Amino acid sequence: MGISYIEKADVIVHHAYEVSIDDVVRFCITKSHSSPTLYWSEGILFFYEQIPPIMNMNIEADFVKGKDHWSEVYYSRLKDYKGTMEIDEGEFKGAKIRVIDASKFSPHNEFSKWAKTR
Repeated sequence: MGISYIEKADVIVHHAYEVSIDDVVRFCITKSHSSPTLYWSEGILFFYEQIPPIMNMNIEADFVKGKDHWSEVYYSRLKDYKGTMEIDEGEFKGAKIRVIDASKFSPHNEFSKWAKTR
């Protein structure tokens, strides 16, 4: 028995939307199926929904090769990292969401670099 490790994973983004920071937080709250989590990397705050590999044979084969499919990504520019984000108005007023500094995660960095060029 051994451990396999993929050195660098690729991300395939099916849909990406640049929205306001508040909307990134709102999408995270409303679309998250478990504990809502936002990510920050290279000046980009984002939330993504991953397509589970078991949903499609091609996606499963890609996953084994180190390719991850993100169905939707909502992102905004946020220069400096913040550990939490809070909504100041509307139905989710006072909601706080944790933010993970994902700047050391290769796929997250690649997405952030791509998003900054749009």
